[in-house]
Amino acid sequence: MLAVLFILGVLCPLNFAEIPISLLNPNTDGVLASTFPNSFLLQMPDCSVYGNQSVSLLYTEVPANLNNTVNFTVQPCPVSQLWYLLGNLKNGTTYSMSYIIGNDTSSVLTDTTTNVNDFQQIDTGLRARSGAMVVITVILSLAMVFLLVGIILIFFFFSS
Repeated sequence: MLAVLFILGVLCPLNFAEIPISLLNPNTDGVLASTFPNSFLLQMPDCSVYGNQSVSLLYTEVPANLNNTVNFTVQPCPVSQLWYLLGNLKNGTTYSMSYIIGNDTSSVLTDTTTNVNDFQQIDTGLRARSGAMVVITVILSLAMVFLLVGIILIFFFFSS
């Protein structure tokens, strides 16, 4: 039985295999985020299987169906970089991504870039003061008046 399993494993090791594609996970991969306003951090294909092989990353902008391809090489094991940064994307847009290595194709990963506001649209003005700010301002103003009156009285009493 073991010999049959070994022969089957040798004859079709990657014929039915699918390349896993995913974004880096902040909980397990030690990154703060994997989705940004204009980029994604993608998990690299397995270096033990696909090391030194050329990878085509096909990504499609979902609403407009614009296809783009990026080519890179998977580093051999042990790898120093476990991720690939897919950049120059549009803010708040959904993308479908898949790896193509030789005749193997990964499943399709669909995700949306983070939607952020333009920094010039952020209102930084202070429209009103809170009640606590008014109370503190009044107390500090009265304390300053009492301090100045006290210094002036001390100056007149001790100077004569």
